[in-house]
Amino acid sequence: MKIDGFDKFVSLGKENADAVVKSSTVAMKGFEELAKASQAYVATSTEKADAVMKALFAVKTPAEFFDLQGKLARESVEIAISDSRKFAELTQTVVTAALEPINARVAAFQSLVKQAA
Repeated sequence: MKIDGFDKFVSLGKENADAVVKSSTVAMKGFEELAKASQAYVATSTEKADAVMKALFAVKTPAEFFDLQGKLARESVEIAISDSRKFAELTQTVVTAALEPINARVAAFQSLVKQAA
């Protein structure tokens, strides 16, 4: 009987180690996705900043400048909100996926404890 318990203990340890490896792998892939998204954001932001500067230097009157400035400010806020939402959703997806194997092991351990009690 003691050997059966030891086998369960060894199996539990192996499954826990496998879950940590899987979780780490998923987290690394997720961080790569976040890095790619960040690089794309920087590239897009640089292009937009260049276009904004060209547009601002092309204005002819103060009224045109203020109209353009107001339009650009509104667009910037809308884009910032949208981009923030996208990054938050991607981050949440990565964290959830990375924790899934660990959560499964916690649930399995809790089930094992309930069975032993």
